[in-house]
Amino acid sequence: MSDPTLHSPQSLLCRLEREAKQGYIRHSCWLTGSPEWTAEQVLTYLHRNDHLNSVVISSREWEGQTTCDIHQAHRLLGQEVDLLVYDGFSGINPDALGQVSGLLKGGGLFIFLSHHPESPDFYNDPEKQRLRVEPYASVDVADHFLNHLKRCFTEEASLSHFDQIQGMLSLSPFSIPRASEELMLFDQRRVVDQITQCFELPGKRNCVLTAARGRGKSSALGILARQYLSQGRNVVVTAPSIDAVESVFKQASISPEALRERYRVDSANQASLVFKPPIDVLCDGSDADILLVDEAAGIPVQLLTGFLEQFTKIVFATTTQGYEGTGQGFALRFFPVLKRCSETLQSFTLEKPIRWSDHDPLEPFINKLLLLDSCARFDLPTRQEVQGTIHSIDTVQYRRIDGQRLVDDPDQLRSLFGLMINAHYRTTPGDLRIMLDSPNLQVWVAELAGDIIGACLVAEEGGLDDTLVQHIWEGRRRPRGHLIPQLLIAQEGYLDAADFTMLRVVRIAVKDEYRRLGVASALLAVIQKAGENSSYHLIGASFAVTPTLLDFWQAEGYQVVRIGTQRDPVSGSYATLVIKGLSTSANLALCVWESQFQKRFIYLQKEWLQDFDKTLLARVQRPVSVLDLRPESEEWKDLSGFAFHYRSYESSASIFARLAEKYRLLWDVGSTDTQIKKLIEGRVIQQKNELLMIQSGDLQNRKALLKSLRMAASFLFQQAKLAGKIK
Repeated sequence: MSDPTLHSPQSLLCRLEREAKQGYIRHSCWLTGSPEWTAEQVLTYLHRNDHLNSVVISSREWEGQTTCDIHQAHRLLGQEVDLLVYDGFSGINPDALGQVSGLLKGGGLFIFLSHHPESPDFYNDPEKQRLRVEPYASVDVADHFLNHLKRCFTEEASLSHFDQIQGMLSLSPFSIPRASEELMLFDQRRVVDQITQCFELPGKRNCVLTAARGRGKSSALGILARQYLSQGRNVVVTAPSIDAVESVFKQASISPEALRERYRVDSANQASLVFKPPIDVLCDGSDADILLVDEAAGIPVQLLTGFLEQFTKIVFATTTQGYEGTGQGFALRFFPVLKRCSETLQSFTLEKPIRWSDHDPLEPFINKLLLLDSCARFDLPTRQEVQGTIHSIDTVQYRRIDGQRLVDDPDQLRSLFGLMINAHYRTTPGDLRIMLDSPNLQVWVAELAGDIIGACLVAEEGGLDDTLVQHIWEGRRRPRGHLIPQLLIAQEGYLDAADFTMLRVVRIAVKDEYRRLGVASALLAVIQKAGENSSYHLIGASFAVTPTLLDFWQAEGYQVVRIGTQRDPVSGSYATLVIKGLSTSANLALCVWESQFQKRFIYLQKEWLQDFDKTLLARVQRPVSVLDLRPESEEWKDLSGFAFHYRSYESSASIFARLAEKYRLLWDVGSTDTQIKKLIEGRVIQQKNELLMIQSGDLQNRKALLKSLRMAASFLFQQAKLAGKIK
């Protein structure tokens, strides 16, 4: 650091850029100081090096520079840049950091801007506003993730740090010489050739391709697709997100004769490559010869299993470490299924990075910071070994743990977050910060001999003020962090739910080798007891329903009170809300809610839930009570929420139909407008198709239909009021 040539940020950045290019690595630099000073240093450097392909991740305006808001960073996936600037003054979002770090190619420079870590201003992070939940303020959001980031940044030897006041604080060591580009591409070419040879053999052929980020996995899929298109063979590609397949389409459309639309490539010989969301791959059918599944770890096992029945040639590709998900959960849960269903299964791994050198320091740094390397081991003990270690469920300890303790014990933090990654296909780095800092989130763990074998994240919800409750009911507000009250009040119309405080199980996970031994049940029991002692009224969970999950929650005494009307585009499942009462008043309300749900469920099955899983239907459906446990006045109030406010039609339709049928004489008379009668009879009661109603009613679109339905509801409500049916 005594080098006199490094007296300014400009000289430091020039040196780092030169070394990065020489070693084909990605250097990183931390500039700390005021927002104005750090921005000035970056702009000066960019103006002197305007040949660089750069992007600034920031919510601020940067003169003459391409910028992207932190929360739109995912839109940049598939691009490559020479210089990446992350403006920490705009907010430190772990998901954005994970996403944009992969944009930087070998020879590039990553610049991170923030206040000095010892400055109080370092903790004035705008991202806290997004993490806060009612009734908390931004100051109530904890600093645990920022402390974790500060420690990682301070301890990282490869990170050069230049401060506005103190000057050079650390300098990364000189890089390793550049690797051979030919050797870097050899790994990818080898794997592409091996998969091609495998698919030339007759019969069903399934391949698994795993790789860490930057190894050219998606590009390899694109090369495969290009080869098959040239042979006149149709290809389908699917992934949890359409953004994840940009590299596939970029490679597949390289040929001059290829014609590319956004996510479709047509070849000169009539073959095509198309993207389909996972659920559409199963539901739409396809005449494609080959299916490419990118980021397979982010797709539920039941959908992956369905693909096996539909296609004879499939490549399941997944990232082993990355913001997209983890290949470990994929390996632990889907590999056994794949082996049972495949006569021949071949696995390939891309080891060598092709977008940067083997010795790149940024990759391990980001992995450490975002815990992307916190994954389960493959050398799992057998079931017999595990059962031998647990003589009694009492040997497992259950307790609540705070964020600071986790940050102070990095190994424990890595173990806990790794468990969450492996247990849920949608866990992202952003969940790490929520877990550590959210003011209404509790973290509970199950430990065996000091090892975390189970964990549960629990959100404290409810207790909202009257004005906010009214706005939720009207459909005007959707407060973050209060999912159960929002669903019960806004979607189901239960204003009495506002009287309850609640616990919501956000995630619950047990290590694979300890599953089905009662750990999750015991963990829930401890949380439930703590909730009762703290005077919470109910506990619940919302999840994409499957038979296994529903069996678990029902066995724990939870009742289904809501099933959403929109299928998850990735899992193909419907969101389901289950609840268990913790107080007498909540249990009484729960009886009403469950009864109302059963009535509504019958109506929903005729339209929105037509394709609801039949095995689930038997588990959910119960005899409808002849007793009307809910006063009719509340149903009229529900209808008014749709008629005069912003309640959705889906949440109000069954009540609208019930009241319209019961009080037909109020609207089915000669003096009623013909359009209103047609809408109530056709759309509401008979549940005729939306498109049919739009066409027969000479309406422009769905928005016009919704407006007309609100008018019809308001007419029925006013007629009922005039007739004295509404007090």
